[in-house]
Amino acid sequence: MKFRPIYLLAALPLLIPVGHGLTAGADSLLPRSVVAQESSEPDKPNKEERRQRRKERFRQELNLTPEQVEQIEQIRATGKEGRQGKREEFRAARDRMQALMAGDASDDDLRSQYQILQDLRREMKDARFEKKLKIRQVLTPEQRQKMVELKKQRKRRWGHHKRRHQEQNGSQSE
Repeated sequence: MKFRPIYLLAALPLLIPVGHGLTAGADSLLPRSVVAQESSEPDKPNKEERRQRRKERFRQELNLTPEQVEQIEQIRATGKEGRQGKREEFRAARDRMQALMAGDASDDDLRSQYQILQDLRREMKDARFEKKLKIRQVLTPEQRQKMVELKKQRKRRWGHHKRRHQEQNGSQSE
């Protein structure tokens, strides 16, 4: 029987699950890029881990006392269910708006749905602002100043990353 490369391609889906479970022979069965991706996946922090790191960095950089940490956690936890419910309500309203736009809804129906979306956005922004005010009350004047500086630094860093991302995407499209 003559060897044909097509047979190897046909067997590849069968080898990948086997290769995933192997440790010693993984390099020989899979390309290095696949093995490297599999080994680096567990090290990549998930959303909750990133959130915890951010909180810890916030605590350390502002030099928060244990009492302040407890008060801030309480403030954040208090409105969590309400914020989640409001986000779900917003998503449903946004989906409805998309359905109306795709359909043959009247302009008045679209304006009405747009107003609902705007009201929900405003309510979410207002709640976020109130939460910031409550957290601000827990901080000392020095910590407030430090928090403003940290936000400026983060904004500059984000702007730098955003510009670099735009440059990379712009150069690809040219």
